[in-house]
Amino acid sequence: MKPIAWGITGAGAYLYESVESIKTLIKATQVTVYVSRAGAELLRTYGLLDELLNSVKNDYPSGIVFEHDEPSSYPLAMRVYRGVYEAVIVSPASLNTVSKIVHGIADNLVSNLVIHALKNNIRVFIVPVDLFEIKSRIPVVLDRSKCILCRECIASTVCSTGALTKDSFLKVKLNLAKCNMCRLCRSVCPWRAIEYDVEIVVKPHTYYSRIVSKLYEIDGLTVAKSPIEVLKYLGVA
Repeated sequence: MKPIAWGITGAGAYLYESVESIKTLIKATQVTVYVSRAGAELLRTYGLLDELLNSVKNDYPSGIVFEHDEPSSYPLAMRVYRGVYEAVIVSPASLNTVSKIVHGIADNLVSNLVIHALKNNIRVFIVPVDLFEIKSRIPVVLDRSKCILCRECIASTVCSTGALTKDSFLKVKLNLAKCNMCRLCRSVCPWRAIEYDVEIVVKPHTYYSRIVSKLYEIDGLTVAKSPIEVLKYLGVA
């Protein structure tokens, strides 16, 4: 199998599953992961960035292309015209990314990759997060009902990244973008007000579903229910 291009966008649903699927796929072929700005933020917040970086260390063209490292013309996405990739996968695909694709907008790294892949008749697989009811996880949750029991937040004093900071009104603020998932704050909080990997159920809205359903109208594009389903299409899973 020729190398695969895999796009990651700013959606938490299917993010864990996508990273695991990339780790499976890299055993069968080279994988280039194209990560949008929002995708990079979420990978870091969910504690998956280092895991992904270590997983795709392989021969060319394996590796990670970050949007923040690319000029606005996104030249590395033009590999699709050189016959480098057998297919392009986007998982998870946020509603923002899906909306761009269905309207032919290519103004960021991942949407650029998809639009040019379609122009060059390369197979595209999209795993949208807003079409089906799915279970997802929130990386960190601060339970305010428990947090009010303390006069001063002990957890904020041990946070080395500045993710937890004292606040005169709320007592403590949580900045997910700075959290490295070390979980030290949870270990010192006497009320267990900080929880990690909290499971939620995300239900599709009809408005979102109508937008996502337009993907089915695009020739050369396959909509998949999960990243595992994409691997089955490729004969890997």
